[in-house]
Amino acid sequence: MRFQTTSLLCLSSLFAGSSAFSLPPNAPVAQVQTSQTYDVSSSSSSSVSNFNSPLMNGIRDFLIPPAYAADGKPKPPTNDEIKLLREALGALYGERNPEKAVELITKAISAWERQAPDERAALYRVRGDCYMGLVNAEAAIEDYTTTITLLTGPGGELADPAELPAAYLGRGRSLLSLGVLTDEQYQLANKDYQLAMRLTSREEWDTNEELEADGAQRNPYAAWEWGMAQRGNKMYNEAAETHILASSAFKEIGDRARSVISKLDAGIDLASAYAATSDKSVLEDAKKVLTEAIQSTTSVEGRDIELLQRVIAKEGEARIALASILWSNGEKSAAEAQLGEACGRLDELQRDADAREKARIKSGAMPPVKVNKLKFTIDDTVGTECSCSRFKNEKFLDATLHWPKPLQEKVTNLNKLA
Repeated sequence: MRFQTTSLLCLSSLFAGSSAFSLPPNAPVAQVQTSQTYDVSSSSSSSVSNFNSPLMNGIRDFLIPPAYAADGKPKPPTNDEIKLLREALGALYGERNPEKAVELITKAISAWERQAPDERAALYRVRGDCYMGLVNAEAAIEDYTTTITLLTGPGGELADPAELPAAYLGRGRSLLSLGVLTDEQYQLANKDYQLAMRLTSREEWDTNEELEADGAQRNPYAAWEWGMAQRGNKMYNEAAETHILASSAFKEIGDRARSVISKLDAGIDLASAYAATSDKSVLEDAKKVLTEAIQSTTSVEGRDIELLQRVIAKEGEARIALASILWSNGEKSAAEAQLGEACGRLDELQRDADAREKARIKSGAMPPVKVNKLKFTIDDTVGTECSCSRFKNEKFLDATLHWPKPLQEKVTNLNKLA
């Protein structure tokens, strides 16, 4: 006898339109492949006759979930299991209530434990997304890791092709959101982003490098994040290349502001490379990219005030990075000019923010809602809180700006001597 079940986790059309709960950028709606056929006919008696004893039956029942015991294939989910799963997905995609969703999905994971690996993997991935929304990076990392283990093991190849790159991307983002990462965590985050880019690209490319570049071009947000993971992994030249890719991709979709931020970060990557190696050719590349990127900030326009503030803050950061390597190279006048311009721009940014706040209070308008969330995207870069004095704070340089130690040392020397 053969049964068929229908896909239960492809429910985006049923739960659309609510924005109360924000999933990670580009997080796919869970899709578990449950349109597979299950064969529950009796197996040949001769194949099990040697194990037909109370002791061996007990061992088999302990090792193999009951749904698999007859023929090694899962039975369809029960009506109660289907109902529980629908409630869990309704809490997530309909009510946008991650706390309720986590509780229900945890129950669903237990109920669906006898189902195929590709089915269970999607549940763990969805719960990882919920933990991201609940600002619990450690729990998210654990669930994404379980998802990856299931999808790369036996039976995982039956899953929706979008699930594995989504899990790699989710774990990479969860790791980045930790702020201060160990070397091992940066290595894992870099690998996760690399595989996510490779798996989301089109298939006509011949090399892994082409696949990764195409994946980055298709998702500039993730590409920018990958560049930050590469910077943390001391892959400064590669980080610069990735940030240039992100800049190009943002420009293609008409996003001038994020394109400029990405190019400024490419210059900071190259400044980090020079700080780590003292290679004069790298110095010239860093100066060129930083100078061009800084000049391009004047062309950024828009109505998104917070985004424009982040552009100015990133410009100030880039100018201080440039001043640091110029000072290190003995170009003191040029370094002092860049430092002075950076501090002037950041002071101007703060005055503008103060004026806007006073105007808001006077008008009686409500303050903007502050959403507590994990920080890992290009939209989490510093804005009005960036000031010249904060570049003397090691924690700010390390956890907030993700500057590597060699570049931190350069700016420390600049602050002491300039």
